[in-house]
Amino acid sequence: MLRRTAILVLTALLLATPLSVDANRASIDKEQAAELALQRYPGRVLNVKTESQHYRVRVLQHDGRVVTLLVDRRTGRITKDDR
Repeated sequence: MLRRTAILVLTALLLATPLSVDANRASIDKEQAAELALQRYPGRVLNVKTESQHYRVRVLQHDGRVVTLLVDRRTGRITKDDR
């Protein structure tokens, strides 16, 4: 009985592991984040920083303003960082 329980627990852990790894996997890379940002705010990308759940993209717009955007690493959703 103990052996059967141990096998069931190990099987459950093995089945659950890929789900937790894939949940944190980024589907958007830095280059894609920069391209998405430029589609929304045309200009020149100054830098792209990787953070835990998003990329922080700074764009110099044609009128001289700099905007900072947050691009979600999993979905590509863009929000403006108004700090």
